[in-house]
Amino acid sequence: MNRLSQTFSALRFVLCVLSVLSAGSPALAQTPEKLRVAYTVIGPTQSTVWSAKEMGFFAKHGLDVEMVLLVGAPLGVTAMLAGETPIIHTGASAVVTSNLTGSGAVLIAGSVNRFPYVLFANEQIKRIEDLKGKKFGVSRIGSADNAAAQTVFARYGLKGDDVGYLTVGSVPARLAAMQSNIIQATLLQPPETLKAKELGVKALLDFTKLDVEWQQNGVAVTREYIKRKPDTIRRFMRGYVEAGVYNLTNPKGAQKVLQKYLTIKDDRAIEESYNEIVAKLTRRVPYPTESGIQIFLDQLKITNPKAAAAKPSDFTDISFLKELESSGYIDKLPK
Repeated sequence: MNRLSQTFSALRFVLCVLSVLSAGSPALAQTPEKLRVAYTVIGPTQSTVWSAKEMGFFAKHGLDVEMVLLVGAPLGVTAMLAGETPIIHTGASAVVTSNLTGSGAVLIAGSVNRFPYVLFANEQIKRIEDLKGKKFGVSRIGSADNAAAQTVFARYGLKGDDVGYLTVGSVPARLAAMQSNIIQATLLQPPETLKAKELGVKALLDFTKLDVEWQQNGVAVTREYIKRKPDTIRRFMRGYVEAGVYNLTNPKGAQKVLQKYLTIKDDRAIEESYNEIVAKLTRRVPYPTESGIQIFLDQLKITNPKAAAAKPSDFTDISFLKELESSGYIDKLPK
């Protein structure tokens, strides 16, 4: 065999090995696609997207994801529309209001379909009606916690302008503002709920116990991005769904991820965050809730005629989830 033949034989062997390796490893089959993904609050409601990144589920499907914190759903939606973070894990209320202006923003998954909050208030507030004329802290005006508060308060006769909503920022920042009386009430999630109780701050109403479907947050993209990057979304959703199942079936692993992002060492606080939010509210197949979106539309239609004419399906695209479910992909995940 001459040198040229030997060279070709060696080359064929190398190509054969690479072919075998890449068949068993998606990462070797192609260069991972870089993707920026935003989340809009530091709280356990973000656990699925955090675990998808930390436990390698995005990487498994060929995505090199950079996680970005943009506090408050309106800011996240703005960044998405600008193309800075084409996929966001964010409050659904901002997605709906943006869509009503013609942005094309839609939910492709519904992460949390219940209220994840507990209402805390200072000693001046004895009942919900006492919030009239008081300052109420939210992450950002128009955010998920703002919409949730307005929806529940309306059931107690409080109109939108009866309460002074004030942008404060993150959940820990809202607890600090409560302590200094900058605000008189706010909605907290675990682990801040545990801290608030230890500090003697009064829990006025546990929203998690309300028997109400509510689209708290989820995964949002634009319809234009769906048309342009369907394969990217498809791979993102595989990793996202796998992460949700991982969180349900691996409590200890999920709690380690929570510990990293919540930056809390207290195991008791992390366990409460997992048990009260992640374990209770995560679903194997995270479809958005149409009734939960309708509640918000009913609230909006008082001031926005477009909301009155809209239907919940206008704000979602569940085709990727349907594809995963009908293919049997989700059934094969751990139970």
